[in-house]
Amino acid sequence: MAREYPSLAVANYGLALLTLIYISNQWSRYILNYLYAVPYDDDKENKAERISIAYACDLTTSEYGILTGYGFSATFVVTGLFMGRAADKHNRRNIVTIGCYIWNLALAAMGMSSNFYELLIFRLVLGFGEAFSNPASYSMIADLFPPEKRPQANGIFASGVYVGGGLASISESLAEEMGWRYTCYLTAAVGGLLCTLLLCTMSEPPRQNLDEMDKIEEEDEAVQGSQEATEVEEQAEKPSQQQSTLSVIKWLLTDPHTLVLFIAASVRFMGGYAIAGYLPYFYDYAFSSYSTQYSYINAYVVAFGGFCSSWGGGKITTLWKESANHEDPSRRWPGAEKANYYVPMIGALLGIPFICICCLASDFYVSLCVGLFLEYLVAECWFGPYMSALQEGVPPTMRGLAVATMMFMATFFGSLMSYLIGEIYDALVDDGYSHKVVRYLVLYSVVGTYAVSALLFYQASRITPATAKASGSTSETTSLLHQQGSSPATAGNGSEPA
Repeated sequence: MAREYPSLAVANYGLALLTLIYISNQWSRYILNYLYAVPYDDDKENKAERISIAYACDLTTSEYGILTGYGFSATFVVTGLFMGRAADKHNRRNIVTIGCYIWNLALAAMGMSSNFYELLIFRLVLGFGEAFSNPASYSMIADLFPPEKRPQANGIFASGVYVGGGLASISESLAEEMGWRYTCYLTAAVGGLLCTLLLCTMSEPPRQNLDEMDKIEEEDEAVQGSQEATEVEEQAEKPSQQQSTLSVIKWLLTDPHTLVLFIAASVRFMGGYAIAGYLPYFYDYAFSSYSTQYSYINAYVVAFGGFCSSWGGGKITTLWKESANHEDPSRRWPGAEKANYYVPMIGALLGIPFICICCLASDFYVSLCVGLFLEYLVAECWFGPYMSALQEGVPPTMRGLAVATMMFMATFFGSLMSYLIGEIYDALVDDGYSHKVVRYLVLYSVVGTYAVSALLFYQASRITPATAKASGSTSETTSLLHQQGSSPATAGNGSEPA
């Protein structure tokens, strides 16, 4: 008999705690973006040393691009693959807890740094620790909430990136008040308290996929009753032990539906990295007299706009999908079965005109409160529905590694965007261009990546997931879980009209 999902109270508490830790995760990750943007006066050396990480560590724009890009992702993406597999096999609560302690210790160590190379080492350690979090967290959420509730739950969890980004923005003002080093210490202390709370108050949720496997085995035995079916069942008893990491990755990268989703997220992340990495720098140059206002207003824009968009995207997707089961045909929304794909696509397209306003407006408040706020409000709805599409498209025993592989690709290409913008910016400034050229680098990067990602989300909606192909037969589903080493064509490929 299949296990029941945890009670609503237990599920909501687990989601709330995981979301708070994710907020800490993103605050720690993006704090450097805003500490680097703290303005300083070269003539006031002591104050500049205290408030500006750029001055204290003598950072160039190219070095900053490395720190926010591959200086973080080099360890994050590789470790994430191993942590994704670990999330499929080991205690996920403990994985998140250990990672949380590691990244907060690394952040505290960053506060003691005095040059680029020390920052680079501790950023790499921070990336290593943060890689523990997402695969295990999304895997736990999938076991806390049934499929019809996952888009909204994933959307709430994904909102942590915006609240964390908002806190990172406030860190710019904190650095001006208490110094950039103590700002790092404060952020690390908050994260340490949260991971202690997780360790002491939350238990590992039961894995629902084990019950799905039990159900498959029971139905196969009842329907087939043959020795061949029994042998398949015996193989399915411990799938996670028999599936090697490389064979699962091979399956994920050769399944058309999953691969297109990976590429779509990677392109979309490139736009997000351009915004997170270089908009603070843009506002510092374009509206230098508004540095204090920017810190607080941007925190509201990112945290409130992003949270509302992420929560709303999950809620709208859930309602859209549920409308397919309405008794009254007139109350069924068109394309309900594809809502997980259409919401990210629509959000990316709607974000394009508002990022144009953000980058091109000559008025500070129009740029930030209209352009950037509305961009966050409409465009950041995508991740919750996207994660639901990814989770539903792969067998349950692959979910952790699927999330890790997606994060590997998305972070790699997002970091590439950060690096390229930094290199191009330095080259243009050296050739005599104004520092404000950064506005066009951000604009073209975001518009291009949003448009391409929207096309890819639409393309993914036209490809039938292999799990859906196999859903008509329990024996096919069981077989699918053991086909990682073979071409996904045997599990079912193809596309259907949207």
